[in-house]
Amino acid sequence: MFLPHLANVVWATGVVSRHAANLAIWGTIAAVRLVDARLTHPHRPESPACRGWATYTVVTTEGSSLQLYVKGFPNAALAEAAWEQDRRATWLRDEDVVVWRFPDDPRLPALPTLVDSVAVADALPAPVRSVVGSELRTTMVRYQPEASATLRLESERAGAATVFAKHLAFGAVADLDAQHRALWSHAARSEHLRVAEPLGVDTDRSVLWARGVPGAPLTSAVPASRLPEVAGSVGALLAGLHAAPVDVPHRLTVDDLVTEVRKKADKLSRAHPPVQEPLSDIVEAAASRRDEVMSEGARPLHGDFHLDQLIASPSGPVLVDLDAMVTGAPEIDLAEFLVDLALRGLPEPIVRDVARTLLRSYVETSGSDVDRALLAICADAEFVNRCYRKLRHHAPGWQFELERELARHHAVRKVSHLAR
Repeated sequence: MFLPHLANVVWATGVVSRHAANLAIWGTIAAVRLVDARLTHPHRPESPACRGWATYTVVTTEGSSLQLYVKGFPNAALAEAAWEQDRRATWLRDEDVVVWRFPDDPRLPALPTLVDSVAVADALPAPVRSVVGSELRTTMVRYQPEASATLRLESERAGAATVFAKHLAFGAVADLDAQHRALWSHAARSEHLRVAEPLGVDTDRSVLWARGVPGAPLTSAVPASRLPEVAGSVGALLAGLHAAPVDVPHRLTVDDLVTEVRKKADKLSRAHPPVQEPLSDIVEAAASRRDEVMSEGARPLHGDFHLDQLIASPSGPVLVDLDAMVTGAPEIDLAEFLVDLALRGLPEPIVRDVARTLLRSYVETSGSDVDRALLAICADAEFVNRCYRKLRHHAPGWQFELERELARHHAVRKVSHLAR
């Protein structure tokens, strides 16, 4: 099959309609909605090395819905081989795809248990059961096929606590639990760091458990006009994280970033030649700053730091989603936050005030200056990474979306220069 079809809702609707009986869809299909799609080797979708997947929600005229995980292959032989490894799936021979009905997943074996409000009660570690009880309601928060699933578990009893389960495919949950517990212990002694409380780890099922933070996501709890008021707390919180005595083995260096940005820019240019010139300018500017970097620290980093990773609690912003931590320069986390901030479509004065307040607070709390050249390199690397997502998703019109995203680079430059 031509793998970019996976992001085409018209194609997907035709496939699901033709194979409804094979997929055990008995009602009349009212709509097929694309949730997400990804390609490997997206700059060469015709390559035999290319793979792709997509998730869809299928709605019937009776009002029921189900989610499908569809994995595409360049030919029938590869599709059959994948099906042989997991017979819970359905192999659609005419389409070169293998389909799983949620919650079945080839690399998340505990998912059917976690989404079942009855079965999950028997799987709770004792510390988790003591918090949330046994009469539960489960809600899927985020699902990434063959990678991870995050679920919220709430007691049916009024006023009871909430817990979150993070099911990971790669099996390193014991190490992640140790990191979370070290952060939790440090936060108890820190004036600035606040993280969710780890409650337990299930190494057999590859699940991390954490207590839910009382409060709403920061972006919904705080109006955009008031974000500058909380930015100081966020900067201090990040400084508290970077000061934590946590062992995170994976190291991310500046040279890693420059190498990666070159690779992604090259792939984007090959897939859509009109963007070659602006991408070359960004890459060369980032590479030219390498010799200007004065210092490259090695601190524990969040690894995916932005506004959506913060919960507004009565005691201040709380940092969540800590399973992507790496060791590296603090400017990596700062750049991720600033690029996300610049591209959210917020009014420019708010972006400027939030960025300035956050950077000032971070410097005052950490006692360390921000390396301007390094921050600019990290910001350009994060920006190109975001552009690359347009190619990986490969949805119809991705070329236009890529060009529109690249046209916003001036906003990233502007916000990263506020460190000067």
